[in-house]
Amino acid sequence: MATLTHNSLKYGTLALIPWLLSAMIVAGLVFSLHLLKQQPKAPKADLITRKIDVALPTPPPPPPPPPPIKTTSSSSEPSKTALNLASLGDGPSINYADKPTMTLPKVESLELPNFTIDAKMIQERLALDMPLLAVEKLDRVPQVVRQKYFPPPKSVRQKGVKRIKTQVELIIDQSGKPYIKRIVDPVYPEMEEVIRAWVSHAIFSKPKKDGRAVQAIYFYSINFNYGR
Repeated sequence: MATLTHNSLKYGTLALIPWLLSAMIVAGLVFSLHLLKQQPKAPKADLITRKIDVALPTPPPPPPPPPPIKTTSSSSEPSKTALNLASLGDGPSINYADKPTMTLPKVESLELPNFTIDAKMIQERLALDMPLLAVEKLDRVPQVVRQKYFPPPKSVRQKGVKRIKTQVELIIDQSGKPYIKRIVDPVYPEMEEVIRAWVSHAIFSKPKKDGRAVQAIYFYSINFNYGR
């Protein structure tokens, strides 16, 4: 009977050991949680903002203006000297004073200068974008391929002249058409109209440079033979 009681106690004690261990573990965990709650927390970092005023560099002041120029006025009265140009012909009269005034002579009418039709025709007909070369620089000198006979003026016939050699400065365009730039020597003033008529009806061979048609300037002698 005593043997059964001892074994019972032994088995009862062994059965309580797991419970005791569990209770100790639970108590340890609760104690650990209690300690963690009591640990001091790290203080929060405070963010401090400071206002800083930044001043931009100011530009240098402009240079001072130059000192005013002092002008001294003469107390004496201005001299009025008149220039007499009567001996030099009719012209402007000038009054020399501090404030000079100029008077111009009255002109009733002005004569317009005479412009020859040749200069106007040259300006209208010639191509401005094409070179104007001397005949010496061309592939060959232009030759007359068509012309018309014009009788001499009556005043020239009365002189008994049989041959007149005139000289003109021509501009020949790229098609061979000549224009009078200047009548160098008409020999007789009456021959100017004959020269213009001859040039207006004449045709030259096309002036060319390197095989390309150009415009040429040509000092040309026109020989008028009236010995028929």
